[in-house]
Amino acid sequence: MKTPETLTLAADYLPPAVRSAVLHLPPETRSRICEIRLRAGRPVSLTLGASDRFLAAGELTGNPASALIPGIDELGRSLQALLSYSVHSHRQELTEGYLTIRGGCRVGICGTAVRDGDSVQSVKYVSGLDFRIAGEFPGCAESVFRQTGQAGGLLVAGRPGSGKTTFLRDICRLLGDRSRTALIDERGELAAVHHGIPSHDTGLMTDVLDGYPRAKGILTALRVLNPVHIVCDELISAADADAVLAAAGCGVQITASVHAGSLAELEKRRNLAPLLDAGVFRYAVFLDRTQVQSIRRLP
Repeated sequence: MKTPETLTLAADYLPPAVRSAVLHLPPETRSRICEIRLRAGRPVSLTLGASDRFLAAGELTGNPASALIPGIDELGRSLQALLSYSVHSHRQELTEGYLTIRGGCRVGICGTAVRDGDSVQSVKYVSGLDFRIAGEFPGCAESVFRQTGQAGGLLVAGRPGSGKTTFLRDICRLLGDRSRTALIDERGELAAVHHGIPSHDTGLMTDVLDGYPRAKGILTALRVLNPVHIVCDELISAADADAVLAAAGCGVQITASVHAGSLAELEKRRNLAPLLDAGVFRYAVFLDRTQVQSIRRLP
């Protein structure tokens, strides 16, 4: 579920009128909020499950004319608060287009890219902020965990917003309660480490490498932590695949997430081909809007 603390932490960075309106919504409504989107000069919208609604003063509405509309100056002040008033200390995150705040919430940033050739150096003229509210659903992965043999080697697949991070966090908890597990948390969403302490339950025997680049973290865990399992999110690059192959070749079980809405989409991911060919993953579970759509045994 979305914990009240997580939403409150995210609300601290919202413009005052938006913060007040969100926190005055009924508790049942607040618990369903997945995203809060601020767009300069346009209505504030909230995503609750599969639906999007506009935010008025303390209530949801389908009428954009009655919704709160933040200005670009308000978005600028929110961004400065998110950056702790220090752009330099968050420069790397800005180049990736997001910030991760306490509690594991990720804030996507829309604006004009500051480029050096093909490389994005920063973002200016920020026109939108998307607060993705982190949540814990303890037990949401237990049935899949039992069906797939409780031994790792699982790909958690789905399109953006399908609940991969939440599901992967619970898988990590289940693995880490049973054996030595290393969690590579590049974006700080899975464990939400604050001053060295995970904010989310990732397992009794889980070691968290927070903020490590994924491939680097996997190889570091392999060298120094002697894990039975390695858990990471969003396999993207060839370097990620090479690191996973190295770990699997040493007998470590890998559990990871990937953007793919179906088996056909999964098989088109070129960076995954060597991993699928090597049998690194035994099962793939496909999610849609936090619901398990199917579990597939991989060849």
